[in-house]
Formats: sequence, structure tokens, C-alpha cells
Amino acid sequence: MTDALAARGIAEEKTPAVAWPLSLAASVAAPLLLGLAFPLVNAGLLAFIALVPLFLVWAKSSWKQALWFGWLAGILMFVVLFHWMIHSIGDFIGSWSWLALVLLSMLEGACIALVAVVTALIGRGQFRAICVVAVPAAWLLGETLRTRGSLGVPFGELGLVAAHLPWLLPIASYGGVYLLTGMIALANGALAGIIGGTPLARRIGAIVLVALAIVIAAGAGARHRIVFERPTLRVAVAQGNISQREKWSPSIFERTLAIYSGLTHEAAGRGARVVVWPETAVTSYPLQEPWLLARLASLAARNKVWLMAGTIDRPSAEGYYNAMLEITPSGSVGGVYHKKYLVPFAEYLPLNNLLRPLPLFDAASRFVSGPGPHLLSAAGMAWGTLICYESAFAPYARATANAGADAIIVATDDAWFGGTSGPYQHADVAVIGAVSTGRWIVRGADTGISDIIAPDGSIVASLGLDHQGVVVGDIGRGVVTPYDRFGIAWLLVLALAAVVAGMWRRSQRAVGWRSRRGTW
Repeated sequence: MTDALAARGIAEEKTPAVAWPLSLAASVAAPLLLGLAFPLVNAGLLAFIALVPLFLVWAKSSWKQALWFGWLAGILMFVVLFHWMIHSIGDFIGSWSWLALVLLSMLEGACIALVAVVTALIGRGQFRAICVVAVPAAWLLGETLRTRGSLGVPFGELGLVAAHLPWLLPIASYGGVYLLTGMIALANGALAGIIGGTPLARRIGAIVLVALAIVIAAGAGARHRIVFERPTLRVAVAQGNISQREKWSPSIFERTLAIYSGLTHEAAGRGARVVVWPETAVTSYPLQEPWLLARLASLAARNKVWLMAGTIDRPSAEGYYNAMLEITPSGSVGGVYHKKYLVPFAEYLPLNNLLRPLPLFDAASRFVSGPGPHLLSAAGMAWGTLICYESAFAPYARATANAGADAIIVATDDAWFGGTSGPYQHADVAVIGAVSTGRWIVRGADTGISDIIAPDGSIVASLGLDHQGVVVGDIGRGVVTPYDRFGIAWLLVLALAAVVAGMWRRSQRAVGWRSRRGTW
């Protein structure tokens, strides 16, 4: 009897392949829809349907077919979402930037391929009821995997579309971008169940959609109940709008200092007590060059402001840091923060000893990583700092908030992105970060976008791309969110449990077990 059941299970494992044109169409349609959901179009609602064709095709495919078409979908997805990479690293490696984009997309797409395989193994030819929850859970786990670690790329996360969906944005305070991703993926799973699932999957999908609508409606109401300290501290961002081709030229160093000095004077005249300069606004080593430090100190003292200046620090010959330097109104050094998460192949070179001798990689900088969250103290508040790339790492932003930051500075130089969607994607990260951590975020970008963002995600002051000027606004201390307190361990456990449950149901069916209540 056991042998017969086993043989029967083996026969059932021979899932018929989906016609390849249908798989190809789904693999192309989903990346295009997601591309429209993100900047520059910002049609965020498309994210709620973009994954439906993939989920249905994967569930009805063999695992091998799902692997290859899932990988293709992932590659196309990240080519679309990360196309700004061609511009951002083109100055380093020229036309090789196309190859770098494809290789990165292949690496990131491997996580999507893994999700596709899991979906195929759970579905085995049908989009079953368990798929409604288990497949979105697998997507969440795959996205979490691809955005972690020193080589992770925390851009293009599904939940980031909520930056332009105010009715969804408050959910971030409970689980950050991860919970947003999970809910959007779950909506896709529910729609897939309704459109192409088994009869039980249709019913479960409808129930899930109603439940999601209730949760989102409750979350939208929560935005108006977020209570944070009345803003009493006036801050400013100086946006110098210095292009990349000019910025690092010694011949314009004095002009750059003059521009930022003038903007600082303007900010002080408008009542700002803290003035933020963007990432590497000072393209030298003030802590190692007394004459330069004296000029910055004099500027802060004359204007009676705390000056937070993006710069470079080289305390020893072993390497240099991408840094944020604080100068107090008395002209003294208040502290310095060293960037922890560096951009691979740009700020540092992975496998340096192996790759550095190759001409292609010689242009990579030699920055070293800082120790981690370090607070600066200015105007009676504790300030966390996130520099450029590391601001996209949600766990690090949470760690900075939990280290005691009352507010967070995001200093960046998005001129590398040019006029692509990159600066807009990066700015959206700060909006999600403000709601997730419950902190005011003061975002300074050399060529824009510079924002002052409230803990509820509202932008109280902003200056767009390719403008020179000052962004001024009032801020206060933030609030502690559930995400700050509890993180996402609970969410990942639930997601893993859903995937395990889906695989368990598969193993039960492999020996011929049947549910009396429907096809799970």
C-alpha cells in the first residue's frame, strides 16, 4: 500500500510545464509593471498586481521551468529598477557599467529564482489555497535575503512604493519596509488565488483581500494619531548643487567653500540653529588640516550655528573615512561620524587583494568602514547620521534610532545618479525611514533632493534636483515606534512558518494524502 501511494505521489510530482510563451510574457510584464510603480512614474498601485502573473505561472510550472523563468524575471526586474547604475558608476568603469548592471541583476535575480522554485514546489501545477499566503511569504523572505549583508542592494524593495501612497505609509511604523513588502505581496497572492486558483484558493483570496483592506484602513487612520514633540528647533540644509565633474577638482575648492559658506549665512539669517552640509561637501581633510578646520570653526562661530559638514577623515595612513563632522557654535569640534556601509566597487573593493591589480577595478576608492552608529550632540538633541548608501539599509536606520537618536541626518551626494530615477528612489527611502523609526529626518543632497521629513512621512520642506539653495524647517524629537521596539523577527518567523506549511502540505500530497475540505 505504501509503495502504491509513493508511486502515486511520484506520478503527481510530474507537473506539466506551462507553455513557454506564457511564462515569457509573465517574466516581461511583471518587471515593466514594477518599473511603472516606482519613480519616475510612481504608479504605486501597479505593485499590487505586478506579481500576479508571476505567481500564477510559477505555481503551475515545473520547478526547473520556474527556476529559469523566475531568474529571467528577476534579471529584467533589476535591470529596470537599477538602470541608474549605468550612470552612477559609468565614471569609474565606462562602458563596462552595462556589464556590471547585468551581473548585479543576475545576482539579485537569483533570489527571485529561489522564490519561483519554492512557488512551483508548493503549487505543483495549481495555485492552491496555501499559495495565497505561502508564496507572498516566500517573496518577503527572498527580498529580505537579497538586501542584507555588505553586498546586499536595498533598493527596489516592493514596500518602497508606499512613499507615494499616504493611506499605506503608516503601516511602516509597525514593521518597516518589510511589512509593507509583505502586505503588497500578500495582495498579489490573494488576487492570484481569485483569478487563477483552485475553488478554495478563490475563497481564501477573497478573505485575505478583505482583511488587508481592513488593516490598511486602520493604518491610514493611525497616521493622524501619530503624536510627536512639537517642532521647536529650526534646522537647515545647504544644497550647493556642485556637479560631480567639478566637485573633486582642486581648482574649484575655494568656490565650493564660498558657496556653502554663503548658504550657511543665509540659513542662519532665517533662524536655523543647525545647518547640514551634504556628503563630502568638503572634499578634503579638515581634521588633519588645521587651516581648513579653523575656517569651518570660524564660519560656525560667526553664524552661531551647529555645522554638520560632510567631509573626509584620515586619522591614519591605513585608510580614510567618509565622514560627518560637527562644529559647535563656539568653534570647537563636537564630534565625527564615520560611514559604516560603503558602496562596493565604488567606495571600497571586495576581494581587494585579488581584484585590485585588474585595471577594471583600479578606479575603486579605498575608504574604510566605520564602527557603526555614533550619535552627535547639537542644540540639545542627539543626532544619528546615515551617509548616502547606508541610509537604504533599514536595519541600520533602526539601530541608529535605538542608539538614542532624537533625529536623523541623511547626508548624500546623488549627483552620481544624474537625471535618472535614482535620486527619487533614494529620497523615497528616507520617507519610509522617517515613518519606520518615528524620527524627523533631515536629508541633505549635494544636487538634490534635500528634504525635511516628519515622523509621519510628510515632507515639510524640500528642494529639488539641480537647484542651489537652502531648505529650512522646524523639527523636534521623534517617537518610538513598534518597529523600533520589536523589529521584524516576528514577521520573518510568520513568513517562514507559512513557507514551511506550504512545503509540508506538498510532502503530504507526495504520499497521496487528501484534505476532505478542498484542495490546499
